[in-house]
Amino acid sequence: MRRITWLTVAILVVLFALAVGGTPLHWKEVWKGLSTGSPTADSSLFVMLRAPRVLMAAVIGALLAASGTTLQALLRNPLADPYLLGVSGGAAVGAVAGLIMGVAFPAPLAMTGAAISLAVVLFAAREDKTVNITRMVLAGAAVHSLSSAGLTLLLMRMSGRPDAGGLYFWLLGGLTPLPWNTLITLSLMAAVALTALFALSPALNLLTLGPESATALGLPANRVAWTALLFAAMATGLAVTFNGMIPFVGLLVPHAARAWAGADHRRSLPASAALGALLVVAADALARWICAPREIPTGVVTALAGAPFFLVLLYRRRILS
Repeated sequence: MRRITWLTVAILVVLFALAVGGTPLHWKEVWKGLSTGSPTADSSLFVMLRAPRVLMAAVIGALLAASGTTLQALLRNPLADPYLLGVSGGAAVGAVAGLIMGVAFPAPLAMTGAAISLAVVLFAAREDKTVNITRMVLAGAAVHSLSSAGLTLLLMRMSGRPDAGGLYFWLLGGLTPLPWNTLITLSLMAAVALTALFALSPALNLLTLGPESATALGLPANRVAWTALLFAAMATGLAVTFNGMIPFVGLLVPHAARAWAGADHRRSLPASAALGALLVVAADALARWICAPREIPTGVVTALAGAPFFLVLLYRRRILS
């Protein structure tokens, strides 16, 4: 029954996301254009804008949520999140630098920026072969600030260019539909990253016990942990390549997934990806609906939901400590 309920909610959210926007869709015209092979204005809008945008939002949400779940498991910290740790910022710097240099496909640079940022945070937070939680949060804040400064400098270099305004909107998490060929390429890369993280989910269960315990149980803890971190950085870099920075998805969704599917990462990691996809699709739909025909960045919507949740988590950790 619970699966049927969630499936119903997902279908309704997707239909709402497909319907809302600056131009309303007439479903009869959409069906007429798709079924007859003679495109109408509504069917063209559906195929070229609405459908790829919903697919893009779903892939972004799945990537960020799976990355957040992986980081929280590896670092054994419920506050770990690609955005808060500065990983998203590093990926954004790589992507924007690539765009300025005229790179047609900046995803590799975004993934590299994400990996470097994560490595810096972990190096700064390392203490006696473990990760100090306080240092990790502070290092994440420092890397995030450094990335923001770098993005500001890069945007200043782009001032006067006709695409500067669109790039700023993109950085705030504003989704812009991609051509189908680019979207399919990025989606296939996202599928590789998600499949790798799902395959590592049994090992994540052991790593949550600590590296020493995982090693005692026969797991090559260091190698598996760094592999998982690499794919988490890849997932974050791909998500940023799609749309810039969408905050708090990697923080909020893993908690909801564990409450729904349990602590076993073999279930909670796929559940987190599914819930993340649903959340970003819903957030993007709200971003287009609230101020229609204008739209606000999707990152603003997720920040409004995620920031209070983060403060509640901080408060609970203070009470429990």
